[in-house]
Amino acid sequence: MLPNSDPDRSTLLQNLALRLDRRFSVTADKADLGFAIQSIQEAIYLTLSDDPDLVEYSYQLANLLGKRFSNTREIPDLDVAITSTKKALEITTSSNPIMAEILETLASLLATRYSILGEKNDIDKAIKFAKQALQEASTHDSDGEFDIASMLNALGIYLGDRFLQQGILSDLDEAIAAAKEASEMASCNHPDHLQYLDTLSVHLGNRFSHVGTFEDLEDAIKASRQVVDGTPEDHADRSTRLINLSKLLNDRFSYLGRNHDLEEAIEIAREAIELSPDDHPDRAGWLDTQGALLGTRYSSGGRLQVLEEAIGVSREAIKTTSYGHPEHATRLNNLCVLLGDRYAALGDATDLEEAVQVIRMAILISSDGSPDLAVLLNSLSVRLGDRYSARGSVADLEESVIVAKRAIKTTPVSHPNRAKFLKNLSLQLGRRFATIGDMTDLDESIQVAREAVELTPEDRPERPILLHNLALQLSTQFSRTGATGILEEAINLARKVVDITSDSHPDRAAHLNTLAVIVCTRYQQFGAIADLHEAINASRDSVNATSDGNANRSLRLNNFSAHLYYRFSRSSDLATGLTDLDKAIDTAREAIKACLDGHSERPNLLSNLAVQLTSRFLKTGDMKDLKESIDLGGEAVKMADMGHSERAAWLFNLSRSLDHWYMSTHKIEDLEKATTAAREAVEATSVDYPGRAGLLNNLGHQLDSRFIRTGLKEDKIESQRCYEEALMSTVSLPTYRIFAGRYLLSTPEILQYGQRAYQIAKTTIDLIPLSAPNSLASVDKKVILSQTAGLASDAAAVALHTGQGASAAIQLLESGRGLLAGALRDLRTDLSSIQDERPDLVQSFHDLRRILDSPTQTNVMMTADAASGSFGVDRRHWANSEMATLLSEIRTIPGHERFLLPATDTEMRLAAEQGPIVMVNVSSHRCDALLVELSGTRALSLTALSEDEISRRAQSLQSLETLEWLWDVVVEPVLKALGLNRPSPEDPLPRIWWIPTGALSKFPFHAAGYHLESSGRTTLDKVISSYSSSIKAIIDTRQERNKTIDVDSDSDIVLLAMNETKGQSRLKYADAEVRAVKSMFDLAGLPVKHPQPRKAETLAALQKCRVFHFAGHGSTKSDPLNSLIYLEDWQDQPLTVESLLETNLRSGAPFLAYLSACKTGESLDEKLADESLHLTSAFQLTGFRHVIGTLWEVDDALCVDMAQMTYKVLGESGFHDGSVSQALHQATCILRDKWLAEERTRVRSRSERDIISCDDETRKTPLWVPYIHYGV
Repeated sequence: MLPNSDPDRSTLLQNLALRLDRRFSVTADKADLGFAIQSIQEAIYLTLSDDPDLVEYSYQLANLLGKRFSNTREIPDLDVAITSTKKALEITTSSNPIMAEILETLASLLATRYSILGEKNDIDKAIKFAKQALQEASTHDSDGEFDIASMLNALGIYLGDRFLQQGILSDLDEAIAAAKEASEMASCNHPDHLQYLDTLSVHLGNRFSHVGTFEDLEDAIKASRQVVDGTPEDHADRSTRLINLSKLLNDRFSYLGRNHDLEEAIEIAREAIELSPDDHPDRAGWLDTQGALLGTRYSSGGRLQVLEEAIGVSREAIKTTSYGHPEHATRLNNLCVLLGDRYAALGDATDLEEAVQVIRMAILISSDGSPDLAVLLNSLSVRLGDRYSARGSVADLEESVIVAKRAIKTTPVSHPNRAKFLKNLSLQLGRRFATIGDMTDLDESIQVAREAVELTPEDRPERPILLHNLALQLSTQFSRTGATGILEEAINLARKVVDITSDSHPDRAAHLNTLAVIVCTRYQQFGAIADLHEAINASRDSVNATSDGNANRSLRLNNFSAHLYYRFSRSSDLATGLTDLDKAIDTAREAIKACLDGHSERPNLLSNLAVQLTSRFLKTGDMKDLKESIDLGGEAVKMADMGHSERAAWLFNLSRSLDHWYMSTHKIEDLEKATTAAREAVEATSVDYPGRAGLLNNLGHQLDSRFIRTGLKEDKIESQRCYEEALMSTVSLPTYRIFAGRYLLSTPEILQYGQRAYQIAKTTIDLIPLSAPNSLASVDKKVILSQTAGLASDAAAVALHTGQGASAAIQLLESGRGLLAGALRDLRTDLSSIQDERPDLVQSFHDLRRILDSPTQTNVMMTADAASGSFGVDRRHWANSEMATLLSEIRTIPGHERFLLPATDTEMRLAAEQGPIVMVNVSSHRCDALLVELSGTRALSLTALSEDEISRRAQSLQSLETLEWLWDVVVEPVLKALGLNRPSPEDPLPRIWWIPTGALSKFPFHAAGYHLESSGRTTLDKVISSYSSSIKAIIDTRQERNKTIDVDSDSDIVLLAMNETKGQSRLKYADAEVRAVKSMFDLAGLPVKHPQPRKAETLAALQKCRVFHFAGHGSTKSDPLNSLIYLEDWQDQPLTVESLLETNLRSGAPFLAYLSACKTGESLDEKLADESLHLTSAFQLTGFRHVIGTLWEVDDALCVDMAQMTYKVLGESGFHDGSVSQALHQATCILRDKWLAEERTRVRSRSERDIISCDDETRKTPLWVPYIHYGV
């Protein structure tokens, strides 16, 4: 054994180390490796510092320690290896050929330590030494001694690692360049060629992930496939290379949304894991990849079992990942995302809490420059937002917004995840707005939501969720601003998202829910029933697609409940309505049951149920419902933070419930509670709060109730002030403002307001057209306009009381009555005067009219067609907006400045050229006749007329007493004022047009008077009467072409007789009536048509007719739109007022419709009396210039006589405007006189007395009275 002083001992020890190392390579005996290390360490110890062999010994020690580290993973070995390599480097001169090799090894060892400990300094030095190694190798590689390709590949790996930590994009670009050069230098037969391609593939994939250049991804996949295809099954790196390809395919799935990419990625990941041993150092990373892939499959429509497997795999990956590992944070984030998905599916709060903890840890161990930091911050923001929703902690919401903004700040504009981060920030800002009410949050939310959409191409799979979020935020903005264009954009986006989302997609339920909410918002704004039908369908589908444990199920149930409640509120059928209400309440209870106690939406759910219970109490009188409503409402208010944006609404709901409780108990303390809640609701809002008018109306009501109870004048004054402020709240819905105006105009105090009263009246009436735009179908307008009954009359009375004059009163009546009919007349106006000058505008008008005047699907209920019905509403809203612009352009044409605007005073006076027009206005304040003559307008006070007396007389409309009363209180004073009470026997009787308002609409002004006296004190003996719904209707009809119409040989005469009708009594004389009418036209040689008495055939025949005569049954329904004439198919296809309103015959210029049936001029709904919704007016709106109808039941036999006499006069005088009313008048006079003679004969046969009393109980009802004429 050589002594330590022997000069050869160190050399022999080195040789021994080499031999032991070789044997270790064969036997893997760790003892050999240990002895080898000891041997070389002793050799170094024995070697002098200036000995040139020391470099080789130190480098050999480094290699041996590195090898042992690879087997033991003991960090001290790695540290000593690095120290030893550094020592070798320090004593090596640049001319030494081993210099490049030492630098390369040192770089590799430092990079290895970085991969374990994550020290920034290690990776920086690794890159530095790798670059120096390349430089040294290039300098001394004249004979190709160095593997430059290998060194380039290693440098690329180190640069890629530093990019992943520090996010320096230039590192990634440099890594790709180095990897490309390495792969190009190594031929296909080079043993490491596949390794270099694999490295290049990884770098390209990373650059795609952070820059988004799709070409990088395609190149990466191409290279990775080449690597995998060339790697044998038993190759040690096959699993690593499979995982890389799997990740790349998943990235392409995320970009393009092709399922086969995802499925291939999952299968490849499974293969990689199956090939790897449990102790493989990269196994944790592969498990993490598999977990993420499974999570993606679940998010794309997979089952819950897939998510459970993903979470299990992700947990296993983290369990085998050392703290501080470069991928540790990413793996924690993947688990956070998966836990968040499970929370959303099952609603388990522990999942959410763990997700927050996990992602906080991930951020904690990440450096500020990490390229993944933004992803981690975004994940934390998402989970904090979820926790806010679950717990209601504003602190979570505030942190969520801050963190989301930080994530975006650290993300370049070109980053592929930027849109995703912007979407989350938008969502969190929207939540904060909903909680705090700061409009800047909402504006910013929409701004970033739009940016997210703009950044994302049409074909990207994440685009639907971005559009969905934008739709949500726009809907919220509409709720605060009332800008209809914003709402239409939101609906279009929401509908588009649903259309492009498959039925199996996990986001479909959320998208359906959002569509339901937004469409219902439009229903609440405008009242289109088709919107409500679609909302109910969509919300039901959303609930059905949401699992029981889903965290969002409670909110979706609540929305469905609310939509059912709105349908209950709309229903006119009590039984049907209560069914919806009960279902709504049951669903609301289910929603609350599914909601966590601390959830931010829980107060809203409680308050909604409270409202529904109060409504059921009002229908059933069950005090238990009302008591529970108050308890729930109180709980909702207590749960809400003082600054919560919805707190005012919840206080309002509570106040209404307390008000009903007071109405039941009459205890003043209950009224005080209701008033306090109402006041707090108002105080909780700013003047620009959209619902403020409703809150003010409620406070006004409570104060008024307290005034009635206590007599405190201050309450009355404040109450009126509340209503006035509500009326002037321009940000509120017109319906709320109209309600306030209605209250003010209905109170006696309004007459003490002076000129302010007129401003209130005008403001209120101006709002009515806004509440029922042309975009609505007739059935929807009807519901809205029924809430304004009598309002125009009160406004007109106020105008007269304040000295505004008859013209102002008439303008108010014209603006606030007959809106449904007026809108149809406007759409069907004659455009011939514009055609020559601007045919383009005329065509545009026709195009928009086809949309606005088209039939609507109002009968669509709970079917798949509901969406198409609502889509029709979309088109109508668009067309209505376009029409407003078009009308403005038409009004720029000289001579058409007032196209479709309300009539001026001059135009109204000209309308009276052929006879005066009399509007009889009835109000609780006063009753007046507004007289329109060619010479001017004036008002005649009808002091003997009152609402109460009208109501009493309406019970006996057909009595002679009522006809005499009507003469006394209205007709005679009017005729005297007009100078028509003493007509000249030589002159033809003058014409007069009656426009009664309100309840007077059912009274027969044309038949008023003392007929039994034979004194001439009757309307029939003084004037020829016609009726109209408005002055504008007269003006419009006269302006239409064919002002004088003669029935010639080209005209169609359409006659229908229904003497036999299923379900109705037989009409013995209907056929005889039609035969009599036909004979008259036959004598004139005019063609007569008898279409099949079915709806379709009848409407088709009307398209080409000039005269339509119907003899059969008519029926007036409680819903005037359902009033009908009975045809053969009336049970399946009824010809109703609604279907007539959807029929436009004006192009054929029909002249006369004679409806010889019962009640064709009657409307049972007093709330719609001013809309003139009956069969007579409906036929006029289709385009008939004249219509003869009836106010009530008619006698079958008398109908024959009336028709014969009317057509006889028409035949003699010709079919022109003046002849129809004259013909009906003469026929009525003849039948009146015949009836009068019969009455006298009957009475004389009983008594010698020749005075007939109108109180004679044996007297026959005058059957000639109900026939009326509508037209010009």
